[in-house]
Formats: sequence, structure tokens, C-alpha cells
Amino acid sequence: MNIGSVVPATVPPWARAMTNAVDFNAEQEKFGQIWTFLGFDFDIANRDDWFRTTLGGKSIFVQRFETGIRAFENRCAHRFYPLRTEDKGNGPVVCGFHHWRYNADGLALGIPKCPEMFGKTPREMDARLPAVEIAQCGPMIFGRFPGGPDTPLKEWLGDGWDILTHLTASTRPLTRIDTLVKAHWKLLIEISLDDYHLVAVHPTTFGKSGYLPTEILRYVHFGAHSAYIPDGDAAALGTLASQCRDGSYRARRYRIFQFFPNLIVAVARAIDYLGDSYWYLVVQHLVPEAHDRTHATFRIFPLPFVKPAGPLRRLIRAWTQPFMVRSFTYFARRVQKEDSEACEKLQTVVGQAGDEQTLALQEARIGWFEQDYARVIAGTLGDVSARTVETLPVDNPAS
Repeated sequence: MNIGSVVPATVPPWARAMTNAVDFNAEQEKFGQIWTFLGFDFDIANRDDWFRTTLGGKSIFVQRFETGIRAFENRCAHRFYPLRTEDKGNGPVVCGFHHWRYNADGLALGIPKCPEMFGKTPREMDARLPAVEIAQCGPMIFGRFPGGPDTPLKEWLGDGWDILTHLTASTRPLTRIDTLVKAHWKLLIEISLDDYHLVAVHPTTFGKSGYLPTEILRYVHFGAHSAYIPDGDAAALGTLASQCRDGSYRARRYRIFQFFPNLIVAVARAIDYLGDSYWYLVVQHLVPEAHDRTHATFRIFPLPFVKPAGPLRRLIRAWTQPFMVRSFTYFARRVQKEDSEACEKLQTVVGQAGDEQTLALQEARIGWFEQDYARVIAGTLGDVSARTVETLPVDNPAS
């Protein structure tokens, strides 16, 4: 990719799915076949807890059964009635239309008056819910429909497996922010990959110190994913993953990761106070709802302190943490609001976009994302775990 030059988009045009329902549905059918973040297992901690979400343009639900966590399309095998009509809840899988009851394998074993109505037993009917393949990385649940690359989740995430496992270990979110944004999901992903917009869109937050100095940049493309690791060298991602693997990693610098297609994970500092740095993990989950509508969920998690603490320091931290969380959440809401408003404005004219984008160095990750997006649409993504890690700038030395 030539940074600073016009980057031609491959077929189909990069903006097509942003402009109409037909192309959006075709896009989502393709993306439903690759590993996609769905939610956290602590949100379904008890037996028969469930949550509803969307995968590949289809309503699905994820539920904890006695035998483990399963996921299915959210439609009864009888007359296609939605089995889950709320965002979350607890209870067995029973259709509200005719009381068909399903087991953990998605098989309808409780069918009222089955022999009389259908002339068969429930087992002879063999009515099943379409299943979603799921796998976990720590508490994070990912899912996919059949038809795409058969890469296991661990290989799909690459170094991200160790990073996500470590960052989300033994922690629960301190707060959650849900927002409906009137823009295509890809616009929200790409603004998170764009470090060039900070001054214009975030003049009093991220951009108040001006443009990022080129000498600190380090962008990494691993598999279909990417990361911004300021002041890192070419081996920065591998080093970080190794520290996460052995449990020694502690947050000291801002880091942000985009896990293709819909997950953004950032390590960010709130403030330094009384000798401590308060660091948080921000997990942004984007759920496409229409060609011009996206459900964005932000979860903010605490990260371990760098310094050990005696009784007094632990007391100070416990007293201070709630105030830090409120302050950081306020900041995060402002940044999210600014980004969402920019994306909604982009959405109003995206139908006028040409077949090409001109990308600056600090928009390099958008180019990587668009390349993999086009491969998914064309059905040529393949096994991303076999790719060589790519970094930009190539000659940027470690600081």
C-alpha cells in the first residue's frame, strides 16, 4: 500500500454496503462466517441466562446451559417466531407462539400434542435450531456461521489471544455505555483506526496537544487485525504478547487494538494521583443493525496498578477509584459522542463517495482494514494466521 497516494478500492466498492439494504445484507452474510465478538460469559453467569445479539445480519441468542454455553439463531423451527424478544434474560428455550421447547443441542423435544398434530414423535420430527459455532478467549465469546475460513479462534486472533486473555482476566466492567449511532458500522471502525482526525474532531480531548508526532508511530498488522503501539519497535507486538502470556504485563503506555471485524480494545490512562497511575481497559463492541445504523457498546474495566501497595495505599486506591471511574467515563463519553457525530455526518454523503480513498500515514490501518474487508466480500480471506506481521513505519526505531 502506498501511503499518501490514492488507494483504489477492490470490487465491490468500499462504500456500497453503506448505502442500501440489499448490499448491506449481502455484506453481513459474508461477515457472519468469520469469527466475530458476541459478548462476555460473565453476562450469562447462571444456568439459563442468555443474551440476544446479531451475527451476519441474523438475530441470535447465546445461552448458558447445564452442559455449557451454546448459541442459536433466534427463530423457532416451527413458524420462525423469535424465541428471545428482549436483549437478555433467564429461562429455558420455549417459543412464545406455540410452546415448542428446545434442549441444549437446539433440538425441539417438547412439542405440545406432537403425535396428534404432526403424526410423529418429537424425535421423529427432528426439528432443530440453526446453531452458531462459538469459542472463547478468556471470558470473551466469539461466534461464526459455517462457510468461511476454518481457522480456529486462537489462530485467528494470533498474538491477540494472549493479549485479550491477560487484559480481561479476573476483572469485570466498572461501567457500560450503550449508544445507537446512525451510521454504518465500518465508519465507526475506521474512525478508531484514524489518528489523523484527532485535532479536528477532538480539539479538547485527544487532539488538544496537536497532531501525533511521526517519530512515535508504530502500526502493526497481524492477521486481519491491527494495533497502534506508540514508541514501539518492529517486535513490539510480540513483546507485549509475551508479557501477557507470562503475566508480567502492566499498563504504562496507551495501546489500541482492532480485532477484525467488530471489536476495538484500548488501554488508556485516566490520571496520575498520589504516586499511582489509574489505567483502564476500554472494550468497544459494534453490532451492525442496518446499512445506516449501528449499536455501539463500551465497557470500561480496571487494570492492575503498576506499583505494589501497602495497607494505606490500598485504602487510598479504594477511596479514589469511584471518582476516577466517573471522570474517565465522562471523558470516554465525550470522545465517543464526537466520533459518533462525525460518522453520522459521513453517512449522509457516503452515497456520493467515489471508488477510492486517499489515506495519510496516520490512516494506514484503514487501508489494511479495507483490504481485508474486500477479501471477505470476495470470499478470499483465507487463513490469516499464516500471514507475516507487517509494521509501519518500517524504519521506525525503538525509543
